[in-house]
Amino acid sequence: MAIGAGIGWGMLAPAAKLLFLAQGGTLFDAFSLSVARGFWAVPPFVVLALLTRPRAGTIERGDAWLFLAAALLVGFGLNFLYQLAIQHTSAAHAVLLQGLAPLAVATFEAVVLHRPLDTLRRVALGVGAAGVAFIAFGKASGGTSLFGDAVMFGWLAVFATYSYVMLRLTSRYPTPFVTAIAWGGGFALVALVGAPLIPTAVAHSLATPDVAIKVLVALVVISALLAPAAHAEAIKRANVTIATAGSQYAAIATGTTLSILVVHESLGPVAIVGGALLVLALALTLVPAHRA
Repeated sequence: MAIGAGIGWGMLAPAAKLLFLAQGGTLFDAFSLSVARGFWAVPPFVVLALLTRPRAGTIERGDAWLFLAAALLVGFGLNFLYQLAIQHTSAAHAVLLQGLAPLAVATFEAVVLHRPLDTLRRVALGVGAAGVAFIAFGKASGGTSLFGDAVMFGWLAVFATYSYVMLRLTSRYPTPFVTAIAWGGGFALVALVGAPLIPTAVAHSLATPDVAIKVLVALVVISALLAPAAHAEAIKRANVTIATAGSQYAAIATGTTLSILVVHESLGPVAIVGGALLVLALALTLVPAHRA
């Protein structure tokens, strides 16, 4: 489940980058692409929510705030911030920095939940920081920028918080239902805020068959519908750290490969070293969680 989620999420950055470049960059910016993605994704999530709703048919009042928090994190964090990062940096950079998600989760647990970091996690943070430094200053084709890389750190903070919220919700409600409410609600909020852009965004998403496939298949079906459900199920069956580490290994492998072969980006030697350090940090993060 975790690897399947990672493969789905790994497709997002290269597909989004190609959409930003389509027709000379005239079709989408970060927000309009987020609105288009949200518009197309809401209907299937509504159907999924109806099919998987709890037998009681209601959400406990105390959990309603958690569902709202999950929707906000998804819509304006995991969705919009990621598109913004892709618009301003290379897809390869974004995918490599995305690999820091397990470290972000570990840091969240240490700071917010007061769970102390063990020695390997501390080493992993140091190695990850070194990798980020190499990535940030390593040259790569594809329009890299420190701003786009910095946005990914905001995305990482959102992802760590989202993983914790999902863990709490999936312990009390069916995983598909939680996914449908969190992601469907998040996309609905983005579509609501960007309502004036919907006609243009929808028209642009159907501009050509190639664009339509990227929007409807890569951004909606694979990365918005299938990947989050697989990740939520992996969290439920294992734990946040293992599920996140497995998904991010697969996302790095998939996203980097597609960025090089499909988007035709390239990583400089310094960025490659940084990527290797991030993979090492990811491995160090997984070891203690596996033993535990």
